[in-house]
Amino acid sequence: MIRLATLLQTGRRGKIERSVIPACLPFSIEPPGAREAILLLHGFTGNPAEMATLGKELAEAGYAVHAPRYPGHGTNREDFYATDAADWLRRAFDARLELGARFEKIHVVGHSMGGVIAAAIASAFPTGRLALLAPAFLLSIPHARLTTFFAPFRKELRRNRLVSDVDRVDPVRAALHEEYWKDDLILPTAQLVAISRLARRNLVRVEAPTLIVAGSEDRAVPVRVCDFVKARLRRAPSVDVRVLEGADHHFPFDGWAGKTARLVADWMAGE
Repeated sequence: MIRLATLLQTGRRGKIERSVIPACLPFSIEPPGAREAILLLHGFTGNPAEMATLGKELAEAGYAVHAPRYPGHGTNREDFYATDAADWLRRAFDARLELGARFEKIHVVGHSMGGVIAAAIASAFPTGRLALLAPAFLLSIPHARLTTFFAPFRKELRRNRLVSDVDRVDPVRAALHEEYWKDDLILPTAQLVAISRLARRNLVRVEAPTLIVAGSEDRAVPVRVCDFVKARLRRAPSVDVRVLEGADHHFPFDGWAGKTARLVADWMAGE
């Protein structure tokens, strides 16, 4: 957990005062009479808006949906550096506890790091169904494994990447690119690696029917993550694997969003 003194000083250094970007706020949709809820967990450096298409599809199917925002996400880089893995996990676990106090059954869906956290929640709480979208248990990012060693000495590497085609057409994502995606953020990535390693150990405790979805062109999480996770879900009553041919890592919120949402909604319904 970050030191309290660091948190108290963060707002004095300027940029954090911009607060959360409105488009990145958490969202909830509760259809009348909903008795089951789905917790939607976004990925590393992402935000709840990335789960919006999926959330709307599931709400139309009658589920109450809630997508929390992890601390340091959807704000700016300085704020991001003031958080760590424990903060992100705690927010997701709190959201699960809050839903559990109001609904009879809770399902969990997560993308990328959110998939790792979703699996951790399913290993710790009773879970109806679990959907893992490109879960970051394995990473294709070249420097990911080395971040644990470099993090104490250097928190980022300046890359000045150009805005991607996916992000260029969206002013909010273009702004987020400047804060999160144009450089290699070594210190936070080391925290992602730590979450992944810890959550792997608990996959054997997951007892929920599980769906694993991967994109064939994903350059962040390799397709082989499906077999990696499936082999460790020894207590899950069923494990379904789907590979979206031609999709990359952004499939829950890019041009594949609609297809992904329908796939997950159909699977939740047992179809």
